[in-house]
Amino acid sequence: MKGMMKAAILYKPMDMRIEKVKIPRIKPNEVLVRMKRVGICGSDIHYYLHGRIASFVVKEPLILGHECSGEIVEVGRGVSRLEIGQRVVIEPGFVCGKCPYCRSGRYNLCRTVKFYGTPPFNGTFAEYVTAPEQNVYPIPDNVSFEEGAMIEPLAVGMMAAKMGRINVNDTVAVLGAGPIGQMVLQAAKVYGAPEIYVTDLLDYRLDYAKKYGASEVINASSENVVERIMSLTDGEGVDVAVDASGSPLAIRQTVDIVKPGGRIVLVGYPPSEVSLPIAEILPKELTIQGIHRYANVYPAAIKAVSSGRAIVKPYVTHIFPFEKILEGFEVHIKKIGKPMKIQIAI
Repeated sequence: MKGMMKAAILYKPMDMRIEKVKIPRIKPNEVLVRMKRVGICGSDIHYYLHGRIASFVVKEPLILGHECSGEIVEVGRGVSRLEIGQRVVIEPGFVCGKCPYCRSGRYNLCRTVKFYGTPPFNGTFAEYVTAPEQNVYPIPDNVSFEEGAMIEPLAVGMMAAKMGRINVNDTVAVLGAGPIGQMVLQAAKVYGAPEIYVTDLLDYRLDYAKKYGASEVINASSENVVERIMSLTDGEGVDVAVDASGSPLAIRQTVDIVKPGGRIVLVGYPPSEVSLPIAEILPKELTIQGIHRYANVYPAAIKAVSSGRAIVKPYVTHIFPFEKILEGFEVHIKKIGKPMKIQIAI
């Protein structure tokens, strides 16, 4: 497809403009997808405000965005599984498929990954994007475009539950009830956890968690998280603690609230280095598992939403037209109107 399209281009911190650019050309084994919904992620906000995340620096104009759903409008030579008109979601990390990590199934660790909206690779706040066939998944008719754009954050939660080996025998604590924490909650439900405790500093986030699956919620600004969770577990602690906040204090609390032999899963990125008490971790024989994006969970996430086992649509609290994308970013940054997940209708 030839022609021009609209895209939101970040030039420098706090300078993002909607401009006309060329529609990208597909290569063999790729498809062209017309975007329908794109969610605003915390990483998009970080690039918008600061122009960088760790070693990833915006040095050239960049299109942000990676939580997306859309419709296929063109297929390239060699594409055999997908057709024009299909409603799809895109797994946003494009990997080499040849390195030891890819070949062993841990492709999220591929050293040459090209990830939407991460410098220097353009993302999905645009009318059209290209994607390799292997990264594109059709969604069932009962999954809306809004729900489709939630598959990516849900995949993070599914990866946390998978790598944390959450099962029907586990009591789970989720520290942090932002969008990712809520998706960890949903994933823990899918994996069968019978008791799930969720903490946060904001009551409205805890209200969402309580309404959509948490057994108990704890406001960390007014309650002692460790004491409350130990009380709820009769002094034993939980089997699995997932930090989705990135708060150094919350990360430290995971050691105190996990029972001996338990698992700690770290999803949130802290703003600085965090010290952990090795003298407590060793005698409790704790397993600490880091999570980097996801691998091999997109199909399961789609099925979980389609079947109703994972609830994601109520978390989409705001939808802005493309022309008002900056307003969407402002609502996210200033927490106007108690936002949970903000999406852009392309």
